[in-house]
Amino acid sequence: MASPFDLVSLADLKSWLGITGTDDDVLLARLITQISRAIFNVIDRPAILPSAYTETYDGGNDVSIMLRQWPVIGISSCIVDGVAIPPSPPLVAGASAQIGYVLDSRVATPPGAMQRLSLRGFVFTCGIQNVMISYGAGYQITNESVVIPATPPYSLSALAPYGEWASDGGVVYSNGVSLTAVTGSPATGQYAVVNGVYRFAPPDAGSVVDLTYGYVPADLASCCMDWAAERYAYRSRVGQHSKSLGGQETMAFIVKDIPDFVASALSPYRRVVMP
Repeated sequence: MASPFDLVSLADLKSWLGITGTDDDVLLARLITQISRAIFNVIDRPAILPSAYTETYDGGNDVSIMLRQWPVIGISSCIVDGVAIPPSPPLVAGASAQIGYVLDSRVATPPGAMQRLSLRGFVFTCGIQNVMISYGAGYQITNESVVIPATPPYSLSALAPYGEWASDGGVVYSNGVSLTAVTGSPATGQYAVVNGVYRFAPPDAGSVVDLTYGYVPADLASCCMDWAAERYAYRSRVGQHSKSLGGQETMAFIVKDIPDFVASALSPYRRVVMP
């Protein structure tokens, strides 16, 4: 995708529109970026791919805070009044709960759900901007286990079960040792990836590796294509609400800020502002 914030590729939009030529490529690429940004505005989220966030909150003597981004990949730190709160270990039958922070479980499939960060043995004490939480969030497939093909070209595609591959998050051997990303031909212990296709070196053939990558949920890609297609068609009828066809009948156009289908499909992805 041309921009890291684009929700669909130019090739996919052209396929959706049935366009084979290149005359409008610049226009369509610009339209994809514009519509993608509009969608981020509608759902009130800065990004959907895996990203790092550091956010400050006002404490209210509560035991839980709803994090603003989701799905949460992991918590880096939780600081209240300048004091670092440790993670609380999992509960064990017959043992007392240990103090620390606890994160709500993430929903594996899109759209996911906003998640709470809760404290055991502490509270988010009342104050102004006295809580700082650093964490990673975004739509990510983590440790997808695959086997490197035993025959050339030693490449494979990410499964991407919920939407198109969009960003690389790393590759590790089954024993946890990381491979190094390169842009050229990979050597042993290296890999190269372009648009979700991973290439490996011949000596690594047959090895089991785990892929981690960000993806664009199929719902959001579909919304971007539908909305972009509507705007692309609108350029030939700017300002028109209807058109007479030879005086025999009239064709009416639906003119809305956002198509109904798109608005409905985006609703589950919208960030809810907590009171």
